[in-house]
Amino acid sequence: MAFKYNSQLVLGFGYASLLSIYYLKVAAINRKEQQRCVHISIQDENEKQKESTKEEAKIFYMSTHRNQKIMDNAIGLHIQPWAYTNSHFSSMLSQFRFSPFLIHGKIATRRIDKIKSSTGCFIEIETFDPINNAGDDTLPIVILLHGVGGSSKEVYIEQTTIQIIKRGWKVVVLNYSMVSIGNEGSVAGGNCLTDSHDINLLVSHLRNKYPKRKFLFCIGFSMGGAKLAQYLIRTGEACDIDAACTVSSPLDFTRDNDTVHEPHGNMITTFYHLLVSSHLKLWVLKHYNTLRKHELVRSTGPFKNPISALSFLFTHLSVPEIDRVITMPLKGRSEHELNSYYLEASLLRKLGDPNGVKVPLLTITSKNDPFIPIRILPSKKLCETNQNLFIVNTLYGGHIGYYRPEVGCWATNAAVSFFDSVRKNITSRELCRHKSSLEAAFKLQRSSTTGLTNYFDFLDLDPDHSCSDLLHTINVSC
Repeated sequence: MAFKYNSQLVLGFGYASLLSIYYLKVAAINRKEQQRCVHISIQDENEKQKESTKEEAKIFYMSTHRNQKIMDNAIGLHIQPWAYTNSHFSSMLSQFRFSPFLIHGKIATRRIDKIKSSTGCFIEIETFDPINNAGDDTLPIVILLHGVGGSSKEVYIEQTTIQIIKRGWKVVVLNYSMVSIGNEGSVAGGNCLTDSHDINLLVSHLRNKYPKRKFLFCIGFSMGGAKLAQYLIRTGEACDIDAACTVSSPLDFTRDNDTVHEPHGNMITTFYHLLVSSHLKLWVLKHYNTLRKHELVRSTGPFKNPISALSFLFTHLSVPEIDRVITMPLKGRSEHELNSYYLEASLLRKLGDPNGVKVPLLTITSKNDPFIPIRILPSKKLCETNQNLFIVNTLYGGHIGYYRPEVGCWATNAAVSFFDSVRKNITSRELCRHKSSLEAAFKLQRSSTTGLTNYFDFLDLDPDHSCSDLLHTINVSC
C-alpha cells in the first residue's frame, strides 16, 4: 500500500510540474488575446459574430423534412460558437479550473449510486436532481460520459451539469473509469473503447426506474463520445437512447491519429500524448488493488511486484504500450490484438453506414483541436448516406474548449437545444421507441469480439418479465 501512495506522489509531482510549465507558456501566448477580449464591447462582438458565423461553424446534415424540423428549432446551433482562438488556452481553461458549483451554489442535489450486475460487479453513477423541479418526473434525463480516466468531478462535466440543471432536467453521470471485478472474470467499467456493457446497464436501469420520463439523451466528451458512438452503432435500431451528442471525440484510432500513435512527434503532439498517458497511469494507480484481482491482469508486468510497477510508470510512455499491458488482458484479449482493437474502435467510416446509427446524433468537433488531427474530422460525405447524422465542425474550440466564463459552454447549449428540438418535433414512431435495452444487449452480444463479457448480465430489468422477454428477443432476432 505504501508503494501505491509513493508512486502517486512522484507521478503527481512530475505531472504538476509539466502542467505548471505549460500554463506559463500558454499564459504568455494568450496575454494579448485576453487583453483584446476584455476591451471588445458587446455590440462589436455581436457584429463580428454575424459576419463570421458561416466561417467559424460548418453544419452538415441530410436535407429531409424531419431533419429540417430539428434544425429549424435547435436555436443553440445557430448561435455563433464562442471560444478563445488559441486552442491550448481554451482546452486547459475548460478542464483545469475551480469547480463551477462554487460559483453557482447549491442548485442541485447529488448522490453516488452503484448499479450491480448479475455477476457481482457494478458500475458507479452520480445523479444530479434540480432543486427547483424536484417533483416533476416527466422531464428528460441526460446521461454524461467523461473523458479518459475522468469522473463526475471533472470541471467540464460539472459545467455541463449546471447548464442542463437550469432547464430542470435530471443529469446522470456514468463514472465508467471506476473498475469492478465480478465472478468468473467479469469486469465492469474501465477505459476500453469497444465495450458498451456499462452504457447499456445504465440505460436499462434508467428506463426501468423512471418510466414516466419519456426522453433519454446522452452527451459523450472526448473518449466518452467514442464509447457512446460505439454503443449507437452496435445497437442500431435497438438503441434505447432518443438522441445523442459527441463533443471533441476522436472517432479514428488508427495510425492517422497522431495523439495516440506518435508519442515522439512535434512538441505539441508529444505534450498531449504525455497528458493522455499520464491520465491512464494515474487511473492504473488509483485502481491498482482492484486490477490485481483480475486473473489475466495480475500476471502482467505492472502487477507482478512493486519494482515492475515502478518500471511500468517510467518506461511505458505511450498510450499503445499501456493499452497492450492493461486494456487488452482486462478484456480477455491478447496483446497481439492491439491493432485490431484500435481498428474496431475506429468508427469514422462506420458513421456513414445507413444501418448503423438509428437515432439523431450530433457531433461537435473543432478544427483546432490539439487531440484530433483535421484529417480525421467527421466530414459532409458521411451525412449523404445516414440521415441521422448532424455534423458540426467549428473553426475554434480546442479540446472541449467551448467555455467562456461569462457565457458558459457553447457545445452544451448546442447539444441541449438539439435534444429539446428532437423531443418537441419528432414522434415516438420516428424514434423507433418500440425497441428496448434487452434487444440492445442481444445486438451487443452478437457483435462482441471477446467472450469475456456477457451483455445479458449487464441489464436492470423487471424480474417478472426479463426471462420471457429474453426468450422472445432471441427468437425474433434470430
